[in-house]
Amino acid sequence: MEPIDVSVQYPVVITPNLEECRDFYVDHFGFDIVFEADWYIQLKHENGIELGFMRPNLSNQPPFLHETYDGKGIIVTYEVGDAGREYEKAQKIEGVMIVYPYTEEEWGQKHFILKDPAGVFVDIVEQLS
Repeated sequence: MEPIDVSVQYPVVITPNLEECRDFYVDHFGFDIVFEADWYIQLKHENGIELGFMRPNLSNQPPFLHETYDGKGIIVTYEVGDAGREYEKAQKIEGVMIVYPYTEEEWGQKHFILKDPAGVFVDIVEQLS
C-alpha cells in the first residue's frame, strides 16, 4: 500500500475562544496569523509549526466536527533550550495558566505545563539527553 502524500501537518482545535487562542500563541509563542475569519484562525511559527482554531457548531462542517474540544486527551509539546528560563518568563505573564510547575523528571526532561484558552495542555520541554 502506498502512503498518502502529505506536506504539512497541523492540529485544528474546535473552540469558541478563537481570539483568545490567537492572542495566546501570537503574544507568548511568536506565532503569526496566516488566515483569520470569524469562524477559523490559522497560525504559523517561523520554525514551521502550524495551529488552527475553529468555532463549534458551524453549518459548513459535518456534525461530528460541531463539538467543542473538552480539554482532555491532547498535549502540545514545544521543545526549548532552557525550560527553567522559559518558566521564569511564563510566571510573569498575566493570564497564563501554569497547571504543572517546573519539574526535573527522572527520564531526562525539565518541563512545565500551561493550559491555553481552548483547554489544550502546552508542555514546555527541555530534553537533557
